[in-house]
Amino acid sequence: MRPDSRAHRSGLLLLFFLSGVSGLIYQIAWVRQSVFTFGVSIYAYSTVIGAYMIGLALGSYLMGRRIDAHARPLRTYAALEVGIAALAALSPFLLGALHTIHPGLSNALPAGGFWLTLGRLVFSLAVLTPTTFLIGATLPVMSRIYATHGGRVGSDVGRLYLVNTAGAALGCVLTGLVFLRYLGARETIFLGAAINLFVAGGALALTRLAPARLAGDGAGGARDAASQAGDAASEAGDAAADSAVGAEPATGPPEAALPISAGALRYVAVAYGISGFIALGYEVVWARILYIHSSHAAYSFSLMLTVFLAGLALGSAGASWVLRRKRATVRHFGAIQLALGLLAVLILHAFARLPALHLQDWFGGYTVAYEFLIAFVTLFPPTLLLGALFPVVGSLYTRERTQVVGLRIGRVNAFNTVGAIAGSLGAGFVLVPLLGLRNTTVALAVLNLALGAVALHYDRGGRRGLRFAPAGALVATLLAVAILPTGFYLGSYYTETDRLIFYKEGVETTVAVLEVPEDNFKISFVNGRDEVPTDRASMSAFRLLGHLPPLLRPGARNALVLSFGNGIATGTMNTHDIPVIDAVDLSPEMMEAAAVYSEENYDVLDSDRLRLHVEDGRNFLLRTEDSYDIISVDATHPANASSWALFTSEFYQLVESRLAADGVFMQWIPIHGVREDDYRDILRTVWDIFPNMVLWSTGSTHSYVVATREPMSSVVMQSVLTRAAANPIVTRDLGPPETIAGYVAMAEADLTGYIGRGPVITDNDAFFMPSRPTPE
Repeated sequence: MRPDSRAHRSGLLLLFFLSGVSGLIYQIAWVRQSVFTFGVSIYAYSTVIGAYMIGLALGSYLMGRRIDAHARPLRTYAALEVGIAALAALSPFLLGALHTIHPGLSNALPAGGFWLTLGRLVFSLAVLTPTTFLIGATLPVMSRIYATHGGRVGSDVGRLYLVNTAGAALGCVLTGLVFLRYLGARETIFLGAAINLFVAGGALALTRLAPARLAGDGAGGARDAASQAGDAASEAGDAAADSAVGAEPATGPPEAALPISAGALRYVAVAYGISGFIALGYEVVWARILYIHSSHAAYSFSLMLTVFLAGLALGSAGASWVLRRKRATVRHFGAIQLALGLLAVLILHAFARLPALHLQDWFGGYTVAYEFLIAFVTLFPPTLLLGALFPVVGSLYTRERTQVVGLRIGRVNAFNTVGAIAGSLGAGFVLVPLLGLRNTTVALAVLNLALGAVALHYDRGGRRGLRFAPAGALVATLLAVAILPTGFYLGSYYTETDRLIFYKEGVETTVAVLEVPEDNFKISFVNGRDEVPTDRASMSAFRLLGHLPPLLRPGARNALVLSFGNGIATGTMNTHDIPVIDAVDLSPEMMEAAAVYSEENYDVLDSDRLRLHVEDGRNFLLRTEDSYDIISVDATHPANASSWALFTSEFYQLVESRLAADGVFMQWIPIHGVREDDYRDILRTVWDIFPNMVLWSTGSTHSYVVATREPMSSVVMQSVLTRAAANPIVTRDLGPPETIAGYVAMAEADLTGYIGRGPVITDNDAFFMPSRPTPE
């Protein structure tokens, strides 16, 4: 077989495709597993993703500095894949160990969210970075192997980016919809490790099929020998000319290089790093806006990310095809940046008009197909342009010379990844809270326009007419911004601005509260999902959640409420004079919005007995050392991406460990949008930890599990009704004792018969699919 035969090159592409599949398997599974230690807050998520990307950047940069001198790069690639498989297979056990030691270590840190986030980052780096370092190293190594023809470097690395990103997209959708659901998180990681081992075996097989090239013999060997000498000089002189980014090694075989100035090369490298900042900034903003239009189910983010990755892959494919026919120029880089800036603003118009299209009605609700469609309509066009950048940058920055392909692809990829880390953190924690979703998008678009304008300045040999392109793009962008719909248009229900009494975009949530005074009705929307409506059925649910635990546990010394929301259940519980109520919620914006629910929550924000905590409920339970007489959980729907971890056996064990000996546990469990098998499984999982359990219901779609250490006998229930009758606030909120007694849906004997035998839900296999395609 010829060293560069089509079959050999196709084999390399297949291996890199499979490597991309495993990479996204790990990312999604690790984020899921980290929930049990760090929680589901954006701070916890960002630290895990930050650790993941830091490893990618380091691996790409450091391996890129060395791989061009390796005579057998394919063997190096195989070794990397084996290392990835081994470390990834260990990761579930390392994360499990971290789960054990994290509470004590985090509580030893100084008080404050900064120190907790920093601690999470350090822990994540320790567990994940070794694996992601090796994953990051695979791109420069494979670039060194595959990009063997001068003049085709940009096209070749574009193909590698295409297949790897396409594999990532496939891994993303399969993990989000199939693997986690049917295999479990731990087994999904093991599957990723098996894929890496298969890739390593395939790489070793290719070394036997193409020994001349990979052993350094013949013409390929002459190239490798020259490359080693040239890149040794490059590394030695990295502090000199080459450290300035633009210069080339002094030695190496003669190849026609692109005629680009050192200054232009420096600019391309720096601008591509800034492009990483912009791209991840867009991803953060677009994800937040898409959540407003989606069910926010466990698979919603995976679908959005799949479309994002698919756009990158196809954009890279298109650019690679073009680069096989014409040389890349800085003009191309600049034109893509200008187009991105304008298109990003135009996409805001698409988001703004989604509610008017009623696309969900075409699909019967918020189905997987609907969510994929809206992600495709809004994200696919700009991600095509984002994907086209890499082949162009690869061609420009290597100047189409194969001698330094590993060094330069590794370096520029590291720059971009560092920019992406900054973009993810900067957009999520700074720009969105400061500017809002709309203005953050505009600010990022202006950055694109600036990058494009400077790039065209460097392209002195370009067409004279392009001198006016930046001004034209800027004018078009400003016009697009000027005609954006006014008001709060980013969500389906935010168009009625005359009824809007609260609106805030925070780090993690966009919260809007609408009021219909003539109907005495309020409702909150959290990232587009309706929460805390004040209709009669919902108010009965909140009131029972607040009143029943104190009635069952009179004289309670303290209480813990997980999911404060707008404070109606907490305020109701506060009427029982409990000395300390700890209330936890992920969204500070929801806590702030509780002020407009003051009538419904009995002015709970003014209570000196209330202690608010902005944190993930499960993580709070994990880290606290207190025990509580009452623990009340009013989490959102189990199918919600932020709540599924509050319906597992491990969570109920954690609750049991923090519940006082005579304490009461109560949790709202919805009937709507839950498959009956899942509903039974949830009840069975609670019952497995709390066998003394009674099911309550206020009608509509609201049910509750209420558990105590001792059985709730008829004597206990009669005492509850007697206390209720003596409390005028309880009778006003819930009605007379006979009405309250009617809320008992199933006592212990009937409940165990309904639950039946079957599995309990664990952290590893929890996955709730909505039973019907409608929002909560």
